[in-house]
Amino acid sequence: MSGVSVSQVRGWRPMAAATASAGVVEANRAFRAAMAQVGRAVDAALADWRGSGATAVSLRLLDSQLRSNHLGAAALDIADAFADAATLDGVCAAVREVEGEAAANGCVVRDDGTVTAARAETGNGALDSALQACFDAKAMALQARLAALLEVAGETDRRVAVRLADAVAELATLAADPDGGALDPTVAGIVAGTAELPADPKALCALWESLAPADRDALFAFDPSIGNRDGIPAVARDHYNRIALERLSEAAQLRLAALEARHPGWLTGADPPATLAEWYRKDEWDDARRDLEKRLAAYACVAAEADAAAPSDLLLVADAQGHAAIALNNPDTARNIATFVPGTDSAADTLDRGMARSGALLDAAMRADPSARTCVITWYGYDSPAWLGDALQDRFADAGGPVLDRFQDGLRATHDGLPSRNTVIGHSYGSTVIGVAAGAGGAIAADDLIFVGSPGLEVDHVSGLGLHGIPPESNHEHVYATADGADPIPILGPVAHGPSPTDPAFGATVFASSGATLDLPGLRGLPIDPWAHGSYWDAGNPGLTTQGAIIAGTYDR
Repeated sequence: MSGVSVSQVRGWRPMAAATASAGVVEANRAFRAAMAQVGRAVDAALADWRGSGATAVSLRLLDSQLRSNHLGAAALDIADAFADAATLDGVCAAVREVEGEAAANGCVVRDDGTVTAARAETGNGALDSALQACFDAKAMALQARLAALLEVAGETDRRVAVRLADAVAELATLAADPDGGALDPTVAGIVAGTAELPADPKALCALWESLAPADRDALFAFDPSIGNRDGIPAVARDHYNRIALERLSEAAQLRLAALEARHPGWLTGADPPATLAEWYRKDEWDDARRDLEKRLAAYACVAAEADAAAPSDLLLVADAQGHAAIALNNPDTARNIATFVPGTDSAADTLDRGMARSGALLDAAMRADPSARTCVITWYGYDSPAWLGDALQDRFADAGGPVLDRFQDGLRATHDGLPSRNTVIGHSYGSTVIGVAAGAGGAIAADDLIFVGSPGLEVDHVSGLGLHGIPPESNHEHVYATADGADPIPILGPVAHGPSPTDPAFGATVFASSGATLDLPGLRGLPIDPWAHGSYWDAGNPGLTTQGAIIAGTYDR
């Protein structure tokens, strides 16, 4: 038995839990920022203070920061439990749908979930018998659907209650022992080097959700990049990635300052190298300085986009190479999840462009189905080609494809509630990355793929793509492609990466896109327009509307 009634489910307001989750995340970020400000103030005071007193203050600060990290991790459990409760939104909607269908068929839905069929009373015995069999069959089908939904509702309700109780108990434990007590044996083994974190996202998720806040903090101390691991819940990824990003930036700034301090004359030009050997060393010094400056710029761009995001938006990737992924809304609780994969020249300094396109996709999906919780992820998780010449090569896609594949597996592993509808959208060379992730006999954890302005997928036919749970003969119903007629990339790209997915022989479902055309003297009337390649997410482009409908599952083929 589910333990919940139809009237209970009807009265639930899961979106209030989503609001609460975002509020806890926002408060946790504010708490972390306040502790960081305290740390900076203490560091400033210690700058000219030496001796045993200064050492004691420094150690006390470290201890307080560690304890505050434990509290932050415990707060994340509360936020994640509320987010789990928000997934009931889909269940509540489905229950209301069953009730509406039952009413339309003259059935009566009782509070315990039983459905009674309408009575056939035409006066004709044979006809009534036949009609009653149909009515009974319909009532039984509705009751089966409703029973399954109530079971999910009851299980989710129980799970959320347990998670919230555990989170409160963890806070009580931290109040009694701020250091968090002894480490979990598995965590102790990982920290000691005698064990490893699971590589499989499902196994990692199961381990993570079994751990106390202090255990999770210990894993973060052992591996500061742990927030980038697929299988960690989204709220926790955001928490640890924001801390890691700050540390990466601070470490790079210190390295740059130390590097420049070695040769202040080289930096200003006042003391140039005197020998050929010194010129060689200066070249190496310049390269190292430029690399650090580039990394700092990348970290700053990622931090700016993450800081500008809403409390419900989460930083899923932030690594030392400047890769990033930011989710607009929590993917672990969304009914519809889309991952946007950009193409050539998509380093971190263009993250704002990708975020704008993801925002347009989210708006389009919400217009297609305002009732569904939708998440769109901007995935800058691979090294993209820097220019068109590089984009003719396969190596960037060959390296990025497996990373994207694992990222999608992680989204499935950490998702709560009813299964989500997952779409992966590739623009330009990003579509080639998806082709590698889903091709070569493999499969990607997605329900639909959308290829936009594609130069080719390294796959000759739609049947060469693998989607989890989708038979290859049905791929034409789940793989979509579009290209503006003036976009030069789909015309030139197939030279290097195979046929265009918009080619009828490829077998995908093709939809139309048409952005504003370039209107400049001397260029009017040309069959191609370089600006068309980036116009697929402009307001008024019909292709944007179609992409939103595909994400929402409302596209009518």
